Amino acid sequence: MNCPYKSDETLLDYTAGRLSPDKAATLDLHMQTCRDCAALRFEQTAVWGALDAWEPAPVSTDFNRRLWQRIDAADAAPWYQRLADSFRFGNWKPAFALTAAMLVIAAGFVLDHPRELRQPAGAEGVSTTEAEQVEQTLEDLQLLHQFDSATAAPKQM
Repeated sequence: MNCPYKSDETLLDYTAGRLSPDKAATLDLHMQTCRDCAALRFEQTAVWGALDAWEPAPVSTDFNRRLWQRIDAADAAPWYQRLADSFRFGNWKPAFALTAAMLVIAAGFVLDHPRELRQPAGAEGVSTTEAEQVEQTLEDLQLLHQFDSATAAPKQM
């Protein structure tokens, strides 16, 4: 038999009483030689015993009445008090942590890449001669387009 201590949940099923009698008997024989499985059986049996012995505290007879009074009081509170309650520090703890993490990441990026943020590579600007060359090329293209449309039109006489 492979040791169930390392491979599956057979021991938990055993302590919960969900195993068939054949499997339980086989596991009993195994636990006589395996110290880890025997220790887990002892610990799980103690846990199940504690859970069986636990009894919750009784609910008071006026529990529902007091609960509904608190709910009605919260609903009847003025709007500004409900707004102030939403700004309590406990409600904002996750937002503070997230904001702090984002600021640390942004600061690390800015400090690690200062030049790239100021001016991207290859964006030094366009010189005057380049702009004039582009303008001249566009004018040449427009002239060629006009020439093509004039030659393509049929001549009427």
